Amino acid sequence: MPNTTNTAEIQFNFGSNTPTIYRALLPEAAATFPKSQVTISLENKTLHLSVTADGIATLRAVLNTWLRLIKVAHETVEICGHE
Repeated sequence: MPNTTNTAEIQFNFGSNTPTIYRALLPEAAATFPKSQVTISLENKTLHLSVTADGIATLRAVLNTWLRLIKVAHETVEICGHE
């Protein structure tokens, strides 16, 4: 079965905490993942996550990683408060 390019785009809004969560994720965005490209951006207090990957299995793996990172960042801000 040939590999195909797959893309997922997800938007998150955590209210006033969104910019803090975005800043917490920036160092991770600089990391590279094999066979994939990840971009995050912040527009009007909305966090945009875009993942493009070679193959559905790679897309699933990278999305799992990023969804966990976002979840942990959100939980941390909720517990500790934002900057």
